[in-house]
Amino acid sequence: MKNYNIIISILSVLFIVSCNNNDNVGEIKSVTNATATSFIGSVILSWTAPSDSNYYYTLITYKDSEGNTVNKKISRYDAVKGLTTTTIGGFSDTNSHDFILTTHSFSGVSSSEVKVTGTPEDISEAKDYVIGTVKANSADEGALVQWTNESGIDVKLIIIYTDIMNVNICDTVDAQKTDSATLTGFTSTTDITIIAYNVKDGAKSVSKTFSVTPIVNSDDIIYNDIEYFTLQTGSGVNVSQDDSYPYGKYEYTIVTTNGDPHNYIYPLKAVKAGTTLKFRYKATQNFDLELFWANKGGGAASGRSTVVTIPAASTWTTYTHDYSDAMTQYSWKGNIGDFFRMDWGGNSGVTIHIRNIHLE
Repeated sequence: MKNYNIIISILSVLFIVSCNNNDNVGEIKSVTNATATSFIGSVILSWTAPSDSNYYYTLITYKDSEGNTVNKKISRYDAVKGLTTTTIGGFSDTNSHDFILTTHSFSGVSSSEVKVTGTPEDISEAKDYVIGTVKANSADEGALVQWTNESGIDVKLIIIYTDIMNVNICDTVDAQKTDSATLTGFTSTTDITIIAYNVKDGAKSVSKTFSVTPIVNSDDIIYNDIEYFTLQTGSGVNVSQDDSYPYGKYEYTIVTTNGDPHNYIYPLKAVKAGTTLKFRYKATQNFDLELFWANKGGGAASGRSTVVTIPAASTWTTYTHDYSDAMTQYSWKGNIGDFFRMDWGGNSGVTIHIRNIHLE
């Protein structure tokens, strides 16, 4: 009988321990230090999540301005140093709203509810909030305009400036979310005026003006004392000039259409300035640039050419190559009336942007 009682006692202890362990697995603590801060058309919620390793996410339940029930999950991985913050946006009223926060575990257990009340601010202030975050900085041959909008309110930006062709530009940009916009078409210091307006009521903010000096590569500047080469129509290529761009007749877009794409440059108007060919370019893939050296009154001749491989480039890149050896080998003097043919590799479907071709 004594042994039987001992066994019963041991089993009782094990049962109690087992129950306690099961209780730990079946519980998840609630959030603590929950706060609600008013913001434009939204409420910013912050809280401290439980430190349990089993904690998975916090579910926020609330009613929007139309009375619809909304659920939003915030992962444990959104916490920063134990504090989680999220913005609940999309409100069109300024009434108090209750937010119910419930934590959930990986094992599917949920905590008791924690309620916090917050009041969204009037959305009419959205335009002023967004314009206050706007900034404009230098970019390649233009400017980068950036803004912040965490409210979710539909705001647009009106961006006004004058490009290098003296054309007044007035662009409208969607600014409902934090983002940026790149402006192009000017190469000197330019004033950029920006206005924000609310889409819902059309109310506009005060304007902000930025004076921005773009980043300009010295190889993109047109110099009066340099003879820039222009291209004839050619064969196996579609050639177009971007007259809207500041460089006008000195910039081309070339799309190869067969295996022998080429153009002649128009004959030199002055004796060559040097032996180094230089230009700016972009290309969708590598291509072999082959130059056929032609004298005044002549044309391309086989066996009188030089090939250099040019790598693909997604941004404007400077190409230079000293052809002095080739010019000597083929007795090309670069006198008035001399010229050369430019062959753009052996593949069709290659797009090449090129500008400011010249010798120096």
